[in-house]
Amino acid sequence: MTFSHVGTDLVWIPDLVDSVARHGQRFIARVFTEGEMAYCRAAPSDCALSIVPSYASLAVRFAAKEAVMKLLRPDSDTVLLWTSIDVIRTSQGAPEIRLSGNAEKLAKIAGFSRIEVSLTHAGDYASATALAVLAAV
Repeated sequence: MTFSHVGTDLVWIPDLVDSVARHGQRFIARVFTEGEMAYCRAAPSDCALSIVPSYASLAVRFAAKEAVMKLLRPDSDTVLLWTSIDVIRTSQGAPEIRLSGNAEKLAKIAGFSRIEVSLTHAGDYASATALAVLAAV
């Protein structure tokens, strides 16, 4: 296994809470996929209302998307939608990245066969690291 690029990101969870409070559904729909939102709604919530997603789960997914964007390194002319980077869970519970649209195109151009990701959150912080695995030559 050969790694080509690495991206990492740290999110202060209160910043994400503020973004959701200020921009509401518009922000959520622009950044997160339906699958991500379903997962975060099912996660233990920071709020008594079950319709409110776990902010820690949202923040760690936001950090993962930022980390993936850093390893894809889009140029200023490339539009990379947040939702083109989907953070899912495998049946074993491990996080996994699925790409679509321009994110998938950039990964193919760079020769990535897949992206490995590690997620963590504690207290007021969420962090993610993404590693791009090169396709076999």
